[in-house]
Amino acid sequence: MAKKKPLILVIDDQMTVIRAMERMLTDDYEVISALAGDSGIMMARDNLPDLILLDMVMPEMTGIEVCQRLGRDGLTQNIPVIFVSAMDDRHNEESGFKAGAVDYINKPASPAIVHARIRVHLENNRQIKFIEALASGYLNDAEKIRETAKELLNIS
Repeated sequence: MAKKKPLILVIDDQMTVIRAMERMLTDDYEVISALAGDSGIMMARDNLPDLILLDMVMPEMTGIEVCQRLGRDGLTQNIPVIFVSAMDDRHNEESGFKAGAVDYINKPASPAIVHARIRVHLENNRQIKFIEALASGYLNDAEKIRETAKELLNIS
């Protein structure tokens, strides 16, 4: 049985950027997209993606505002957000982290860097969910715990 591909939501007001990300990611991920912050928030709530790639500068609602709203929403607050922005100065990067992003990638984005950053944050998020499940008592079968830990560590 094939593993389900992780779902990535791309929120960017430029269709050319969305298409480039789709071409870059579709071999390894299922990709959905939104052209504006408000529709991106709705898509995040409706689809609960594994990770969000978010533009910082968009009309109507900035990426910072989108990230903050996602972080305040109980449904979306634990979805990792990576800013992908042409705004490559330290102030914007710091603003992105303060808003709740887990990472920041400068445009134009290198496919190798995008893939590496996504992989790291998806792995981190899976590990956090595993630890939360252990702590909450949701996972309490020793064999299931071992299987899940092996999957997380990529051990056969």
